[in-house]
Amino acid sequence: MADPLLHDGVTLRHFATCRLLSLCAALHAALPPPRWAEAVHDEVQRGAALGYQECAAILTEQWLGAPIVPSPSDQGGIFRMWVALNGAPHPPVDNAGEAQSLYFAEQLGAMFATDDNAAYAFAERRLGSGRVLDTVDILRVAVRGGHIPPADAANAARTIRRAGRHLRRIHPAILTEPYFL
Repeated sequence: MADPLLHDGVTLRHFATCRLLSLCAALHAALPPPRWAEAVHDEVQRGAALGYQECAAILTEQWLGAPIVPSPSDQGGIFRMWVALNGAPHPPVDNAGEAQSLYFAEQLGAMFATDDNAAYAFAERRLGSGRVLDTVDILRVAVRGGHIPPADAANAARTIRRAGRHLRRIHPAILTEPYFL
């Protein structure tokens, strides 16, 4: 990975849940900004206000930097992305983070990280193969880079699932160490 990587709130919350935001910081040290879009930041901020500890933890992370704030000229493109992502003329508000992140990923030649199944599939069609990552992909990058052993990656996935959070459906119910190699 050498391009900027924009995170969806779901993926950030996964890493906060398993207390591996520092791993994301280490992986991002070699990547140029940006890290997240304004709508993702706002979503995380709302979660923190509702008492979600993983959201509060995300807001303390300096490596994320300032979120990308859309300019007035970006709004039309973001709205079109929102509609395309949702396949409806009036998109739901809860996909604003994905829409902004995808819009900016496309504009900047960046990659996109999400564990939302529909957003992942849509992003892969828009950005191309290999330009979209999920939590498991990021854990695999970390294992291959020697940042964590495969056992820690498998434990992180179990912790995420035990917390009631969901990895993408493509991944088996039980993730063992070899899955991360």
